[in-house]
Amino acid sequence: MAIVTESLVQMIAKQVDEKGLVVWYDPEQAYCTAAMELRLPNTTVARYDGSFLKLRKEIDHLLNDNQPPRLVVYVPMERTQTDSALIELDCAGVIMQPRQQPPACNTRLSVVGRNALKQILGDDQVSEIERQVESGKLSLADLNSLAEQGIDISTGVLKLIFGSAHPQEVALAFLHSEKHDEEIGKKDAQKELRHLLQINFDIELSVLEALSKWRSKFGRHVLLTDLFAALKKQVPSSLSAVPVAQSTGGIDACVRLARTWRNSRDMRDSYAVSANKVEQELALSQLEFPEELLRKSETFLCVERALLAHVESELLRSATAGLLQLAENRLSRFWADVIPAIQAQWALISAAAEVLIVADRVGKALKRAPTTMTALVKAYADDDEPWCLLDTHHRHMETRKYNFEFASNIDHGGLEKLITKAEQRYTEVGSELARHFITHFQKAKHPIKGLLRQRDIFEKQVKPHLSEGKVAYVWVDALRFEMARELCPLLNDNFKLEIQAAIGTMPTITEIGMAALLPKADESAKVVSVGGGKLALEINGKIIKDRKDRVTFLKENAGVSVFDAKLDDLLPKPTKKVKDGIQNNRLILITSQEIDELGEADNMAQSRLQIDGVLSHLRRGMRVLADHGVNTIVLVADHGHLFADEIGEDMKIEAPGGKVEDLHRRVWVGIGGTSAPSYLRASLSSLGVDSEFDIATPWTFAVFKSKGGGRAFFHGGLSPQELIVPVVVMHSTAKPLAPTTRVQWTLNPGTPKLTTRFFSVQIAGIESESSLFGFEPPKVRIELRANKKCVSVPVSASYGFEDATGEVKLRISETDSKRIEANTVTVMLAEEISQKTVGVYLLDATTEAELAAPLTVDVAISM
Repeated sequence: MAIVTESLVQMIAKQVDEKGLVVWYDPEQAYCTAAMELRLPNTTVARYDGSFLKLRKEIDHLLNDNQPPRLVVYVPMERTQTDSALIELDCAGVIMQPRQQPPACNTRLSVVGRNALKQILGDDQVSEIERQVESGKLSLADLNSLAEQGIDISTGVLKLIFGSAHPQEVALAFLHSEKHDEEIGKKDAQKELRHLLQINFDIELSVLEALSKWRSKFGRHVLLTDLFAALKKQVPSSLSAVPVAQSTGGIDACVRLARTWRNSRDMRDSYAVSANKVEQELALSQLEFPEELLRKSETFLCVERALLAHVESELLRSATAGLLQLAENRLSRFWADVIPAIQAQWALISAAAEVLIVADRVGKALKRAPTTMTALVKAYADDDEPWCLLDTHHRHMETRKYNFEFASNIDHGGLEKLITKAEQRYTEVGSELARHFITHFQKAKHPIKGLLRQRDIFEKQVKPHLSEGKVAYVWVDALRFEMARELCPLLNDNFKLEIQAAIGTMPTITEIGMAALLPKADESAKVVSVGGGKLALEINGKIIKDRKDRVTFLKENAGVSVFDAKLDDLLPKPTKKVKDGIQNNRLILITSQEIDELGEADNMAQSRLQIDGVLSHLRRGMRVLADHGVNTIVLVADHGHLFADEIGEDMKIEAPGGKVEDLHRRVWVGIGGTSAPSYLRASLSSLGVDSEFDIATPWTFAVFKSKGGGRAFFHGGLSPQELIVPVVVMHSTAKPLAPTTRVQWTLNPGTPKLTTRFFSVQIAGIESESSLFGFEPPKVRIELRANKKCVSVPVSASYGFEDATGEVKLRISETDSKRIEANTVTVMLAEEISQKTVGVYLLDATTEAELAAPLTVDVAISM
């Protein structure tokens, strides 16, 4: 861009960054061409072309938020001649026009030209040019031409060395490396370089010092000026004597240079090295910076860490939407992009903030909670902001906690306290919700009018579709309602679907809940004992004990041909046997036990790392079924679960005793024994379940004392997390997958070697073949593989990260419709490896196709 025009654009860009809304009046119409060509990142530019009504209609939709939009409105006329047509915009934003105060908003052509040219030409030349502009002899185009001529005269030798004479480009190349130093010496260009740096960046450099000393001094000058600009006048006293740029132009030039330096993928490593060196030299990590200004700076890592600590501390005091937004915004900032652990920490903070915010909302709602079961189930599962979101956010937080590496050399005390508070609030509010729910469930008349029973699912949700085509009946063991709810938006591209809540069958254990999904369960279902501390469901006189019994009963009573398989049989692609089974049968039974098996294995770390992966498998499995001719899919669960932190002794209570037919941590079934205020005891028949036994379950998240059993994963009780089960009915709308071969992909590893458990990769892409209709970037996944085995789990991304699956939704760049916006994805090494290298794979999340040639990265980590 031409130099004077660029100076003007930077003026406008700075006001947009600071104020958001800019109204730019140009009564002399000096900038018509520049206004037509104006493009700013994430900013709308609107131009008056004779009708204020048309202009308002064009921008009104941008003015409905509480925050000002990033918007420039160009009006080529005198403000006083508009009859106050834009008065609301003038008041809400900042006005830029000739002679406007402060000087940063003064767009008088002579002033803009003077400020741009004084960095290139002498004072006498600039003064003469300014007079000619004032007399109307020189236009913006003329000034740009003079600037180019001035550069050629004063910095021609630098252009030969650096390939450019633009101050920002020369300075950036000089800061980044020493590769031009020898040429500078040969061509005796120190004087020109010193003049360019001093004039443009307001720095004093000694002619007696070596170029390496200039580089170190200049880097420090640029970085500290950038920091001071963010701190404004609140600079720590110990830094008050440190030399930095003082002029407005010098400060702006240093800030722009620092931003370009760290945002350049090819040069960010040198930025990080220089920033860390300055940070150590001045012991910046020991200083206290103004808390309200920390968020405006990303110059030094110590400032980022200070902001992390500040947000953690503030969230401990009070969780707010503003703090959550701040944490989410930092995910895509420089230090999060450079250091995967920083991005992971911001992601964990965000997750904890979500838990606290939703816990506060649900806690307040419970004070005026409904007392009818239909209203309670709706509040938990079906409102615009259902209470089950508390379970979703808690699950995300726990997954991120187990994904996070609490390094011994970094103080994570604030983060640990924040997580502990979020866990405690989840348990407090969750227990309060459970007590309220169980209390009114006990009082309800069963069956509850207006609520779907689990026992009715086959008759009402599956059987009606069997006459329409192939139906898949998907049983997912321990799939909580909130997990299915989170899965649904991920299926919208391929299915028209509806989700509703059903009341499970008590006790909420696999043997009972799975059998309740069978045909004829709506007619006759009795909970019976089969000895050995085991229960079963008796349907029409047939006792159903296990998967074999369930599959046999389904095939005998479905009324159509049935093929059964497991979710794993569909992935990554079904075998011929499975394909033939789907092709030749009307009802396809798919079962998944992964969630329950992982939870009850009592390996909390592995459970947290892998349970969410089941949602990704389900999404892929549903697509496979649709691709093989299944018209309708009904996805259901036998029961939900509780999965909080490890239960302490204070949360363990004595079971009723007596004749015990079954005892789990969350449920007792039997005859006789005692009652206590700490748990509900009632006959199963009073709760709508045919049985001769009583049931007991804790009112809260407490558990019964029993031998064995899990430490954190439980089910069997009557909390909404356990008793409310999902029913998702999907009708396939899947279209053939668009090819991704016309995207040229680029993978840039954050570090050349794998040196910590965290590893980041920047994904970028450009459309290599034009399309009349544009293209939609695929959903992707990054994997580290050793010996062809995936050894990583996804952690976070700059944008588009799906907690439910660990997949990343990419998007088109706002400034280039052919480019995919760069996205830095962080993964964590999930197991020890002995290999010397790992492969970095970019996969299409739907098809599992490799989108780019894998990278090979050396392993230099000791786990």
